[in-house]
Amino acid sequence: MSNLQIGLRTLALVALVVFSTAVLVQPELIGGSAPATALAIGSIPVVGHH
Repeated sequence: MSNLQIGLRTLALVALVVFSTAVLVQPELIGGSAPATALAIGSIPVVGHH
């Protein structure tokens, strides 16, 4: 695996973490309301590797 591929995967992971954190802090970003934080948590996909 080249350094470019590793860098792109790392960048994608960081972007996912930033987006997930932003949605948890401000669910209004995806059209939710502040009391609907539980729905925002449920809308974040779980990314796993088997």
